[in-house]
Amino acid sequence: MTIKKYLDFRLLGLTGSMMLIISEFLPWFSGLSLLNIYILTTSVAIEDSFLYLFPLICGIICLVGAIVIIYNMVYKINSVIINFIGLGFFLIFVVEIIPRDLLYIPNAGIGFYFSIIGSILIFFDILNILLIKQE
Repeated sequence: MTIKKYLDFRLLGLTGSMMLIISEFLPWFSGLSLLNIYILTTSVAIEDSFLYLFPLICGIICLVGAIVIIYNMVYKINSVIINFIGLGFFLIFVVEIIPRDLLYIPNAGIGFYFSIIGSILIFFDILNILLIKQE
């Protein structure tokens, strides 16, 4: 296996999942990270506060999916399923939280953009995994 094949698809998943994990700790809206928002809203609305951890959860799940495909190419369908589950968590987050903060999107911090770019990279990783032919 050449280094080009290795770099083509395996780094997309790792990079995307790491961006999602890092986005949890970077500023989102009003200069606060999602972890800070989670801590602040835990005392007010416990059912909504857990949603602020979803980018972190999604990043960890997709990181596991990326490690599975690095471990063995035979598990490529398992990796795709794990990545889809992780992106499902992120989609729940986007559908529930982002419309509430729609007015703040023009002033969004770097964490918001990291999460969007990370999820797009994970999606492209899924496509690359499915398009790779078994040797």
